[in-house]
Amino acid sequence: MNKVLSPQYDDSAAFVGLSNNARLGSYPHLQPLVGTVHAGYAQYLAVNGEPTLVLNPPISDACATFLKKHYAKPPTDLAHITEMRESTEHLVCPMCGSMHSGTLDHYLPKNGFPIFSVFSKNLVPACKCNSKRSETLLGDNPGERVLHPYFDGCLGERLVSAQFEDLGAVPKVSLILLISNAHPHHSAISFHVRSIVERSAVKKYLADRWSSLFRKPSLVVRAFAENIATQAEVQAQLEAERDSLDDLHKGKNNWNSIFVNGLLDPIVLTWLAARFATPGRVPDSPLG
Repeated sequence: MNKVLSPQYDDSAAFVGLSNNARLGSYPHLQPLVGTVHAGYAQYLAVNGEPTLVLNPPISDACATFLKKHYAKPPTDLAHITEMRESTEHLVCPMCGSMHSGTLDHYLPKNGFPIFSVFSKNLVPACKCNSKRSETLLGDNPGERVLHPYFDGCLGERLVSAQFEDLGAVPKVSLILLISNAHPHHSAISFHVRSIVERSAVKKYLADRWSSLFRKPSLVVRAFAENIATQAEVQAQLEAERDSLDDLHKGKNNWNSIFVNGLLDPIVLTWLAARFATPGRVPDSPLG
C-alpha cells in the first residue's frame, strides 16, 4: 500500500481527441459523450474518487465496449495509458505493497463504471493483486471500501506490520493493523488490508525474509553481519533500516518495511538480541 501522486494528464483533452479520431472504429459514436465524460471526470475529482459518492452516468453498451477496447489497446490519443504502464512497473504496488507493479488497476471497475475506463485518475498501478481483487470495491459495513492511492492520505501512515510468533526457524507469520479503532478511516483501512493485502503473497514473502534473516542475518540488515551487544543497539539498527526502506520505497507500507517493523516488536527484539549475544557465536551465522 502506498500513497502516490495523481497523474497529471489532461484527460478531458485526451477524450476530445479520442472522440474526434476518424481512424478509430469508435468514431463518431463517442462524440455525443464528450460533455457527459467531462462532467463525470470533474465530479470524480470533486469527491476524491469516493465510490459511494461518485456519480455513474449511464452510457450505451456499444460505447462502453469501445472504451474498454481503447483501454486494452490505447490509440495515440490515449498514449498516456501506455506510459503509465511502462513507467510504474518497477515501483512498489500502491494497492498491496509488493515490490513491483506491472499493470494498471481500475479503482472503480470498468465493468461497473465504464465511463471511467480510460480516465487516468481511475487507473492505479498494481501487481497480481489486481486479478485477485477482481471487482471488489465496497464491504457490507459502513465505511468499508478499497483505499484510493491517489486520494487517501492515510496510505502515507504506517498502517500494517508483520507479526511473528513461535519464534524459530519457521515462525507463525501474520499481519496486524497499527491503527486504533478510533482512526477516522479504520473501517476502510481494515477492509483494504483484508480484501487486498492479505489475499496477496505478502505472508509468503515475509516468511521468506525471515528464513533469510535466520540463515544469515546480514542478508536482511547489513549491520547484523557482526554480533550486537545490546537490545538497544539491535533496535536502533532495525529502526534505521526501516526508515531507510521507507525512504527508498517512498512509503511506509511496502513489504520490506512491514517485515522490519515486525522485528521491532519487543518480544522479537528480545529474541534477536539474545541470539546475537550468545557466547561464542560466529558473526553472521544462523540464529538457531
